[in-house]
Amino acid sequence: MSSNQVTGARHGQAPRRRAPATRGFAPEDLWHLRAVSDPQVSPDGARLAFCVGTPDPATDRLGTVIWVGPVDGSEEPRQFSLGPEDSSPRWSPDGRWLAFVARRGEAAQLHVAPLDGGEARALTDASLAASQPAWSPDSRRLAFVGRPARPPELKEPGWEGRPAPRVVTGLRSRFDGVGWFDERRSHLFVVDMEGGDVTQVTEGDWDDADPDWSPDGRFLAFVSDRSPTRADEEHRDVWVVPAHGRRRPRRLTRGRGTASSPLWSPDGGTIAYVGHEHPSGDSASNTHLMVVAAEGPTSPRSLSAPMDRPVWGLVRPLGGTHCWSEDGRAVSFLAADHGAIGIYRSHLADPGPTPVLVGDRQIVAFHASRDTLAFVAQWPSALPEVYVASRDGAGERRFSSANAELASRWLAPVHRISHRAPDGLEIESFVIYPRQRQRGRPLPTVLEVHGGPHFWNPQGPWLVLYQSLAAAGFAVLLPNPRGSQGYGEEFSKACVGDWGGADFDDLMGAVDSLVEEGVADPQRLYVAGYSYGGFMTSWVVGHTNRFAAACVSAPVTDLTSFWGTTDIPNFLHHELGSAPWERPDEYTKRSPITYLPSITTPVQIFHWEGDLRCPVGQGEELFQGLRKLGRETVMVRYPGGFHVDRSPAAVVDFTRRHLEWFQQHVKEGRTASSPPPPSARPPAGRGRRGARK
Repeated sequence: MSSNQVTGARHGQAPRRRAPATRGFAPEDLWHLRAVSDPQVSPDGARLAFCVGTPDPATDRLGTVIWVGPVDGSEEPRQFSLGPEDSSPRWSPDGRWLAFVARRGEAAQLHVAPLDGGEARALTDASLAASQPAWSPDSRRLAFVGRPARPPELKEPGWEGRPAPRVVTGLRSRFDGVGWFDERRSHLFVVDMEGGDVTQVTEGDWDDADPDWSPDGRFLAFVSDRSPTRADEEHRDVWVVPAHGRRRPRRLTRGRGTASSPLWSPDGGTIAYVGHEHPSGDSASNTHLMVVAAEGPTSPRSLSAPMDRPVWGLVRPLGGTHCWSEDGRAVSFLAADHGAIGIYRSHLADPGPTPVLVGDRQIVAFHASRDTLAFVAQWPSALPEVYVASRDGAGERRFSSANAELASRWLAPVHRISHRAPDGLEIESFVIYPRQRQRGRPLPTVLEVHGGPHFWNPQGPWLVLYQSLAAAGFAVLLPNPRGSQGYGEEFSKACVGDWGGADFDDLMGAVDSLVEEGVADPQRLYVAGYSYGGFMTSWVVGHTNRFAAACVSAPVTDLTSFWGTTDIPNFLHHELGSAPWERPDEYTKRSPITYLPSITTPVQIFHWEGDLRCPVGQGEELFQGLRKLGRETVMVRYPGGFHVDRSPAAVVDFTRRHLEWFQQHVKEGRTASSPPPPSARPPAGRGRRGARK
């Protein structure tokens, strides 16, 4: 097993000056953690705007405001907007205005603020929920995405004033984080800066998003799913439409896969976007940085394919994920590699990506103007902040101090380890160690399984969970078993059709490695996971008794009922290669619910009742079965929320209950020289990793 420590003082930046740490993290520290997003450099490269999100105990929401500061660091950044929900800062090309989206009442509206002084004013009214502002090259107009703030009144006879039945005609009728789709479609609009006149550019029974102006100001590129099968499958394409909106849009891509965030090249000849041409439901294959001719008809091509890594930005992030070079010959983009996310550059003439800013951290958004590049970076041992550098990555330094309030919290360091699976595949993991670690005394260890399954550890949203566990004396093991992304497409596809097979072996092998090194105490092992991680945690406790306690969150437990109730049924159809009625035995075999009688591990289950991705019935099936069997279990149900949208108070409670559950089931540890008990020893000649029942 190899190991190297991952630290924050890398990549050329000066080490941070921090006050001496007085204690580690606690679940309640989430109230003080600031979310930093959407850095935007002014056209002259002199100023930088970004968003800061602060959890508000009074509203139990994340309040966001915009900050602005000089790039050269001559002054500290200052709060620019009042909040409570301001986002998407965008500089006008002439540098006179900063546009942003602000929610001051029922619906978000588009605002502009003069940079030479004066009050911000609204350009739109409450009839449209505005988002995604984009300036025209002459700074006289703004394109944006608008959606009616209220659904139209129901005209159906007999239901006036009463809840009417919802008529569902397709599989894609709702989406987690959004809810039910209805008559309120999102379209492109253009508003005039002077007169305030609003022109609707697109229309129809589909949603349009991600507007970007052509350099001559005549056209808008955008994405939309207008395919005949859009009710059941997603095939989002790149389109171009005249900015005046009096002509039909023209499709540039081929109705395969999906697309996001189109950006025109400086000469207007090419459009770059994040996307792919994979079948609907295929999340195991790489997302690419694609380019397509603006005039067409040509086939899109990938600029990222040679690196065999997933490009970040298909699911709309909070900030930019790719940008053109000033000469239009290259595109910089974000891609994941071995748990990290870095900036890479690929040339149109020779698409062999080269690193710009990489290393042991996750860069989740960036923007460039002139010679200045600004980005947001984070890591389990480094709180999110904005950094600036030159376009080639030189001269990097930290720009923001949004999380200075948490400087007194000790951040446990992160280490990489790896082990060889029985088939020779190298499996990488990350380990977070507690501050107080006695030599020769193994640690209570929590195995945290990531979601997806085609995602990767470490996961940024769980920083407070990781650090709270470490502060309480637990080692935290974060493996990337086969199926994880960032290790090549073949590795990512290796768990398709084999959930609970070799991916389970990889996880048990990571635990075995820590036990064999004397780091993890086999009597004090714990397991937890969210989403697919919840599936795998349920699977683990049904196939081995080596864990003292488990926390199962938003799980998939019954693949048949999951297939019929999730908002993404095409995903599971792809992962298992069939519908439930075509291979019922396979669905049963791969479902953790099948192995309920074998579970003896104490299990705590978490679920948000508004979850559309992994509906709450999945957690209920596990809970009811365990209770019927007389096992130790408890279910924590949070009202509302979604799979990917949770209130701060719920996350604090979620973290605290994890910690308390594991602490309740802590046993006396052993010394490194003590032999493991028979139940913890791996059986001789095993075909699968881990002690099984």
